[in-house]
Formats: sequence, structure tokens, C-alpha cells
Amino acid sequence: MPSDRKNPQSERRQIEAKDREIAELKALVDRLSRQVYGRVMPGLYTVSPDAEEVLPDVVESRTVGDSESVAGSRALHESAASYHVSGPVVVPSGLPSDELKLELPSAESAGMSVIAYETSEAIAARSPVVRRTIRRAMYVSADGSGMSAAAPEAALFSDPTGGTQMFDASFVAYAADHHQAGMTFRAISEHLKMESGIMVSEAVLRGLVLAAAEMISPVCAAMVVRTLPGWSNLRRMFEDAKAGGDWLVDGFLKGIHALFELEEHARIRAERLGGAPEDLYRERRAVRLESARIAARFFERCRDMLPAQNPRSPLAEALRHAIEHEKTLSEFLYDPRLELSRANPETPVADPFAVLAVCADECRRSGVSFRTWLEDTLVKLRQPNQPPESLFP
Repeated sequence: MPSDRKNPQSERRQIEAKDREIAELKALVDRLSRQVYGRVMPGLYTVSPDAEEVLPDVVESRTVGDSESVAGSRALHESAASYHVSGPVVVPSGLPSDELKLELPSAESAGMSVIAYETSEAIAARSPVVRRTIRRAMYVSADGSGMSAAAPEAALFSDPTGGTQMFDASFVAYAADHHQAGMTFRAISEHLKMESGIMVSEAVLRGLVLAAAEMISPVCAAMVVRTLPGWSNLRRMFEDAKAGGDWLVDGFLKGIHALFELEEHARIRAERLGGAPEDLYRERRAVRLESARIAARFFERCRDMLPAQNPRSPLAEALRHAIEHEKTLSEFLYDPRLELSRANPETPVADPFAVLAVCADECRRSGVSFRTWLEDTLVKLRQPNQPPESLFP
């Protein structure tokens, strides 16, 4: 008996073939438009089966580099068209709709005009879940130089089980946030069905959450490195407190600097003696007697200073970190094989659910909504040149 299960590779090839066909048709339309009108006429690619249903006061505009803004009211309308998709996802015909318009900041689009919008559709998690039309602006220079530009691509996720439905970052963040709150994927699936009538299988939800975890894993790794108990990280925390205007950190920074100076002194002496490991260990034992006295004074002052600090201040955070990790930070004093600071993890966080848990914990510690942070981060990660450190909560 033939199987009804679709071949993902075959579907992918069909999609790629359709994309090539669409690209060729667009090129043909552009060429004809230039022949007839002398230019590519605006709005050539905005026609869609539901174009007449989109109301002007439902458009949500997002500009790269700017905060998300909403044009007009946030009222939603219901589509009368049937909207069933293949695969383990069924979207009801009465699902509300909205529109997201992606544009460049005015500074980047100066001297350019919008000639068309690239249109795509996805499921977005708003209140309630909506069927979203994403319109990505395409620009051309107004002076006829031929210069062109485009707004960044939307942060969209395909059905991980091989279906054709697309989901935007808000839906993925919705699923990940509920899972981090303790809900199973089955419970999330049932909740979606009751809340919005949309049927999404557990496999789809799990795949979307795993895809999000894979995307943010570099950010998670940077978070882990930043919070590991190492003297380099501790120095950075005190430097951040000083940058905020807290002059009380100078004494702590001097103590940390003295520890690094002693370690450097031991390394230089060992190299002069031949640079063998035994030479380095011997010189480290010699200087770490003084290091132990400096460290003891350092931690004692941390305990004395913490009660008087604002619990949310950068200085209080650095003091707590030092006190909580005093044992680990002091290990180097008793083993000459250990470096002063071991702030790099031996292996990255491999478990995708652990990745999400690390990020959720960091959001809670920073007083930030995990769902909001994750959605924004998934969008920003689609843009070029995004250092992981710039995406911390």
C-alpha cells in the first residue's frame, strides 16, 4: 500500500523549482515594465489572493535599527477564505489576520524609493494567534543609477516535519516560553487548539523550539562564558561597575591586578630558567603565597561591602559573584598546574533545552521577559554583524 507520508527532499526540490520559476517570471515582468513604462512600476508583486482583505489600519511596520512600531489601530479582521495547509498543521478559515511591513530606516533608504514588496505568509503568536502577511520592501535609487536595496528578511521558520506552513519568530518564542514554563508540547498543542482553533502537532512545536535553540546557541555560549567563575570575568564585572560611576571598585580592581601581575612574574622567571613545566610550577608556588594573602583580603572586603550596596547595582552583582564562587576562584592557589583564570568552558552547552534554560534564567535575573527577548533575538540574528554579547538580556 503506498505511503501518504511526503518526502521532504522531494518537496524541497519542488519548492526550489517554484522559486526559480517565480524569479524568472519576476525578471520577465521587470523587463516588460521597462519596455512599456521605462521603469519597473511600483506594486507589481503585491497582488495576492487576500490582498483585498488587508485593511490599512491593521498594518504593523518594523524598521531595522528602530523599535517596532504599529501604524493605526491593532484591530484584527477575520478572513473568509479557507486556509488549510498540508502536514500536521491545520489553520482554521476564521483565523484573524494582520500584516507586518519590513522597511529600511529612513537614513538607509534616503534617495531611494520602494518599487515593490516581496510578500510571504506565516503564523504569528499575538493575542490571539494570527495569520500574518509579511511585506518586505524592495528599493531602487530615485536618480536612475540602478542602485538597489531591500529590507532584511523576516525571521521565518518552516514546518520542521516537511509541511509547507511557515511560522514567524513570535510563534516560536511563544512555544519556547510555554515549554520553559513547564508545559509539555502536547499541552501547548491542546492550548493552541482551545485558544485559537489552530492545530499544531507536538512534533512541529518541538522542531520549532529546537530550531530556536540552535539559532541562539552562540548567545547562550557567550552568556555561559561571561558567568563562569574566573578572575577575568570577575575583573570585567568590576570594570563594568566602575564604568557606571562607582569609585569604590578601585580597591577591588587593584587586588585583581596584583594577582595577574604575580602570575606574569612567575611566567617570566620560568621562561628565563628554561620554560619547562616544572620551572613554571615552582615559580607559581613561590608567588602564590603572596597571592593567597591578597585573595583573602579581597574576599573579606567583598563580604564587608556587600550589605551596604544596592542589591541591583553592578557592584553588588560583582561582590555576590565573588562571594558565591570564592572556593572555585581560590582553587589556583593550591594547584600550580591551574591557571589564574579558567573562564572558558571545555565544551559548549550541547543540550538545546539547556540552552533555552540558560537564556531564560538570565532573562529572569535581568528582569526581562524571556518570550519578548527570544522573539527580538531571533529577529536580530537574521541581520548581519550581530555579536552575541550585544544580544544579552
